[in-house]
Amino acid sequence: MFWAATIIYSAVAGNAGYGALARLEAEVDAKAGEVDVLRAHRETLQKRADQLNSKSLDPDLVDETIRTVLGYSREGDVVISRQALDDAMRRRTDKAN
Repeated sequence: MFWAATIIYSAVAGNAGYGALARLEAEVDAKAGEVDVLRAHRETLQKRADQLNSKSLDPDLVDETIRTVLGYSREGDVVISRQALDDAMRRRTDKAN
C-alpha cells in the first residue's frame, strides 16, 4: 500500500510527474514565443544586411544613411536645426491654443 501511494504521489507531484510536465510545457511555450520574436528580428536585420550588400546596393539607402549618420546635405538643401524646428512647433502650438 505504501509503495502504491509513493508511486501515485511521484506521478502527480514529483520531479518527474505531471506537475513538472506542465511546468516544462509552459516553459517551452514561453521559449517558443521568444524564438519567434528573435526570428522576426533576425529577418529584419537580414533584409537590412541584404540591402547593404554591394551586389544589391540601393543608392537611395546609401544616400539616406550618409545623410542621417554623418549629417551631410546636398547643395540647395534647406537645413533646419532641431532647436529651430522645436521653436517653430512650439509657436505653432501656442497660436492654436
